[in-house]
Amino acid sequence: MMGTRGPLVVLVSGGGPVSLTFSLNLAMMMGERVKIIIYEARWFVDERGNVRWQDKQQKKTRRNQVVILQDHVIQQFPENIQKGLFKTIDERVWPTSRNISIREVEDRLFELLEPFTASGQVELICEQLDEQSKHLVEGNFDVLVGADGSNSFVRRYCNIQMISEGIEYACGVGYDVPEDISPSDQTLHQALNCILSASQTRYMVSSSLSCQGYLYIRLGKNEYEALRQCLQKVQNRDEPLDLPNRTKWPQSPILSIIREGLKFFNINEKFISRIAPIEINVRHASVVIRELRSEINLKEPKKVLAFLVGDAAMNVHFWPGRGMNSGMKAAMALARNIQRSYIANILPHRQENHSSLPFLDFLDYESFMARLRAREQQGRSLRILASPIDLTLKGVPINPYPNYSYEEHREQLKKKLIDTREEFQGLPDWPHKTRSVTDTELEDVFNRIDWHTVTKLALANAWPTREMNGVEVLVEDMFPINQRSCLSLPKSAHKKHLTRQPTIASRRRFRILWIDGDTINESTQELIATIRASPEFVDLSSMLAQGSVQSYSSSVNILNKLDVFPTTISALNWIRENRKTIDEPDIRVKVIIRWPLHENKELVDVIRNIRTQVSRVPILVYTNEYEDTQMAFEFPSVIITNTTNDLYEFVGINQETQWDDDCAMSQEEQTPVKVVEVTHSKPGKNGRPKVCLVGIDIFTGNRYEDIRLAADKIQVPHIIKQDYLTSEKDINTTT
Repeated sequence: MMGTRGPLVVLVSGGGPVSLTFSLNLAMMMGERVKIIIYEARWFVDERGNVRWQDKQQKKTRRNQVVILQDHVIQQFPENIQKGLFKTIDERVWPTSRNISIREVEDRLFELLEPFTASGQVELICEQLDEQSKHLVEGNFDVLVGADGSNSFVRRYCNIQMISEGIEYACGVGYDVPEDISPSDQTLHQALNCILSASQTRYMVSSSLSCQGYLYIRLGKNEYEALRQCLQKVQNRDEPLDLPNRTKWPQSPILSIIREGLKFFNINEKFISRIAPIEINVRHASVVIRELRSEINLKEPKKVLAFLVGDAAMNVHFWPGRGMNSGMKAAMALARNIQRSYIANILPHRQENHSSLPFLDFLDYESFMARLRAREQQGRSLRILASPIDLTLKGVPINPYPNYSYEEHREQLKKKLIDTREEFQGLPDWPHKTRSVTDTELEDVFNRIDWHTVTKLALANAWPTREMNGVEVLVEDMFPINQRSCLSLPKSAHKKHLTRQPTIASRRRFRILWIDGDTINESTQELIATIRASPEFVDLSSMLAQGSVQSYSSSVNILNKLDVFPTTISALNWIRENRKTIDEPDIRVKVIIRWPLHENKELVDVIRNIRTQVSRVPILVYTNEYEDTQMAFEFPSVIITNTTNDLYEFVGINQETQWDDDCAMSQEEQTPVKVVEVTHSKPGKNGRPKVCLVGIDIFTGNRYEDIRLAADKIQVPHIIKQDYLTSEKDINTTT
């Protein structure tokens, strides 16, 4: 006789705002009928056994970007979530919305989830979900949810392709203004921030209480590349950013753009804490639902459904907060769809423990996501893509001499500011009714910025707010629910907390096996060289020859390696011979197949052979013969592509996080250095030679001469530190 079915087990990858929104809504609607397991590597278990976000004490940086949560999204939350989300700060800046930092959203939602974790209804695992994760290996779950961002593991695992609509570039300048400052350093009122932001499409500020937030700058392609080169030259993780320092940050066209933006919004350079290039890739998943077949028990194969939400399903980043708004709506829609399907299909048959959620029940979720994509991408993001900032920049004169009328552009920009002010202050739901923006405040703008910036802002289009307006996609329209049916707290909230050992998830290290055939063409050689030269990969071969490197050890977590094999057999032999390395807990193997291999084998046979040695290993097939490789999609975690972006993302050197490597305020952390040269002097009095090292900071590219390991902030992987007798002088840094 079949036993009574236990709770529906939902496995969630990612623990950000979208994941927490989904988990809270589902837990409150289904109660003890659901068990939710969330994987998130940014959490850790403290000495008291509590799960917390990693922060400065753990050498991590929390996300402080300020987002704009729309009222129509907030109102679809259960009432207690609405109250809990804004209990610390409740600030209205733009009409029908509230400003709040991502960190605050994460903290408040995490706090609201605590009663459910205390009861055991929600389990938090401080690791990144991957092919070797316990729950994925054992298959003891019913639903898989990818809420793990734009570089989604779940999306890759399910073989779901991304479709790009276009790319733009930007810069994020983070600032944090303290409370006790002089009047001259005061930032602008939020009302004026809104007017300045909406009057043009070059600069925009999104802040909390006008004190902490980001200045966003739209950049042309050339400006973006110039910014990246600039940051590579000057960034140093052992020093404060110190933007006012003209020696460290000499004047250049790209820095002038940043400084003029700060002047436009009256933000003092000394309060800048971060500068980051941003690649805005407007893209979406081809599908957001996939049915997976688990064959762990071959006698009773099990089908599970996998879903994508948030940035894993769709990227919209042109207006801060829109991505989170659409992600939260998707999370609520999916939670309601799961509850509805459970009530209709599983609840009446709880005595049958093999029942599962049917795929066809979720066509409404797929339809909801299509409508949401049309609203947010076609209705908002693509309207900005259609008016690139590059076209504006081409119309700006190089100098203020003949044929240039400063007064004409000044009046043009002034009119735009006044028109925006009148439009906003006439809105019935304008949040700043008691704070009018004066003509003097608008005039002061021209005293802060130079003629060149005036021209750029005068020629730049205003934000197309009217075109972006329209009917919003509401969860309630497709998935109506009685909010009274939501539980405020789990019934067993008194249950004792789980006992946990203090732990922080170790960083994964990748061993990439590239199978290419006997002859490697020139373009492939360049790809391999690019990967090996990236900061995430360290070539130790030259140092091994000099005997200066320790044996491969799991204690060092910054090393990825790529090995190239001419045949599948040679790769399989390597796997058999290096089983001990592969089985290390922080090692993750990935395989790249350059197809065709000309081995007289079908691709599916090659994949089967590889996975008999390393089960569930992720595989990327790099090929132009897309139609001939479709049979490989019968396997999970297989990517078929001919684009280098997919390849780089797969090996981990292009994470598609939108935010590239940046300059940030110093945190007390080690600087990982790749050693590029090792020389030995004659033996000293103790009979041992001195060792001279030359290294490169793997994050910044800075070159370090004569490394002194006594400086604790330098970390050189795999070197035996006691073998060093280095000089006492400070490290000299050149670029």
